[in-house]
Amino acid sequence: MQSKEDNQQKPQQEIKEEDPLLKVLIDKTKKNSRGVPAMNFIDNVEEWIDKFTSQRLISYINQYINKYKFMEAQIVKRNEGLNVKIPDIEKCLGTIDYLDKKEKGKQINVDYMVSNNLWAKAEVNVPDSVFLWLGANVMCEYKMEEAKTLLNQNLQNAKEQVKKNNADLEFIKDQMTIGEVNYARIYNEAVRRNQLAKKKAAAEKSSSTGSTVA
Repeated sequence: MQSKEDNQQKPQQEIKEEDPLLKVLIDKTKKNSRGVPAMNFIDNVEEWIDKFTSQRLISYINQYINKYKFMEAQIVKRNEGLNVKIPDIEKCLGTIDYLDKKEKGKQINVDYMVSNNLWAKAEVNVPDSVFLWLGANVMCEYKMEEAKTLLNQNLQNAKEQVKKNNADLEFIKDQMTIGEVNYARIYNEAVRRNQLAKKKAAAEKSSSTGSTVA
């Protein structure tokens, strides 16, 4: 029996959609909102090893665990971007609310950024519209109410996406846990079988040697 590290270093068998092992290992009827399938818990390890071999099982499970880890990393990255975006939107809404409450045409004191770490003070007239960056170097002018409507919609979408991402992360973590438990149980059973085989071989060798001496 190879060690756990040796199993991981061996070239992994390519997963084929028509493989019967895949059909029992992965439940494609249970998916999250992204269409990621669930992994089944292996309840009868002995039966599965007899049917598919421990090496194939470990190879397939390991590949799916790596896929889940990749998906997890992608979602975490998206959440990091949204968690930066949400405070920026809230800050913009706060600024627009502040300006909207001021009397139009009157002057207010503002601090504006000239360049990185360089700010200046200025007196400006209270505007009746604002310019918003839409991305891809595009900026558009909006009336105050239009700007608030747009930003509130963007804020709601961003928060809903974070909530959805968090639910997907929980789902993927559950599948990774199931996969790791399956991996450990199969590996331990394979080790147990290997040890029994060695004991049996040693006993047969000892018995054969005794018979020869007699």
